[in-house]
Amino acid sequence: MTLAPLRVWLETGYDGSRFGAWLLDVPGAFGAAPLRDLAVSQSSVAFGWFRDWLARHGESLDGSFGFAEVVEEVAATHVNDYERNATFADDARSLSEDELAAAIRRLEYARSDLNRLRPRLPDIGPSTGDRTPEDVLRHLASADVWLGSRLDSTRRYDGPGWGGDGTQHLDGTHRWAVDNLRSMFAANLGPRTDGKGESWTLRKVIRRYVYHAVDHLRELDRRLALAERRIERLIFRDDHLDDPAPLIRLFRSIGWDRRTQHPERVRAMLAGTRQTASAWDGDELVGFAREHGDGVFSALISSVCVDPRWQGMGIAGRLVASLVEGRPEVRFALHAAPGMVPWYERLGFQRDETAMFRRDPR
Repeated sequence: MTLAPLRVWLETGYDGSRFGAWLLDVPGAFGAAPLRDLAVSQSSVAFGWFRDWLARHGESLDGSFGFAEVVEEVAATHVNDYERNATFADDARSLSEDELAAAIRRLEYARSDLNRLRPRLPDIGPSTGDRTPEDVLRHLASADVWLGSRLDSTRRYDGPGWGGDGTQHLDGTHRWAVDNLRSMFAANLGPRTDGKGESWTLRKVIRRYVYHAVDHLRELDRRLALAERRIERLIFRDDHLDDPAPLIRLFRSIGWDRRTQHPERVRAMLAGTRQTASAWDGDELVGFAREHGDGVFSALISSVCVDPRWQGMGIAGRLVASLVEGRPEVRFALHAAPGMVPWYERLGFQRDETAMFRRDPR
């Protein structure tokens, strides 16, 4: 079965010089990278994380997707150090009541998750991030108000200000933002260009709201994971993985849907694998890599993947190292995903201009 492509709307010059990959079919799903190829190839990870996150809140997304396909590419513009973010053609579409309800539901998920993290945020020290957690929380509250005035500059928040730990202010701006979204939808507000020259539509405001809430939730959770040394609770194993079910869940978490359609093929893949390396959080597989080949003269490293909730902690490098280190007589090869070559070079791999591979010509 041929899967539909994962459609990507690419924003060049995002956050200065980065590439932002917006998945507008799932408003709020977003990824960014310093290289174009990496932003596109890793968009499946952004989708996989978003789908997995929704599932943990009891919401499912229909459909599976294949390789990423860029639908539209629009550059952010910069005027006097101010960034005007991209407006895509899709942003002009009218918003349905169901889409509004879905966006608000996801904003509530993000706020619920944030509130669960907040008691532990003081554990984040200065070495695990640039801004303090309070700075991030203040920024979230400010953005709730700022985004809410993009289509109507007269809209004002007049609730509690920041005081104490900021709980009343955060709750107030969040509630104002949700009520304001409903009000703007009911008023059927049309497009507007703000005072900085950036164009806005209700659909763009919605995707920016959800993306912003989720992006900073992930930032704080990642920084907290490092501060708490969460990786130490993982179990790293080198026994051969035979059961495809945990691996299929992991593949889905990073959007590798094309590898999850036929469990029997994943089982056969594992049966043909010489050695596996895996990382487990309890009974959940969160990292995987495998080696296949003769293991004496040559071997191929492949299927290197880490659950997005655990990325950025050195897990993938540790798994690859467990397969290749201490075996100087073996020539290891791999196929790097677009944009991933520098990462593999840091693990000691070198580019080989003579390497070749064959795809099905059909």
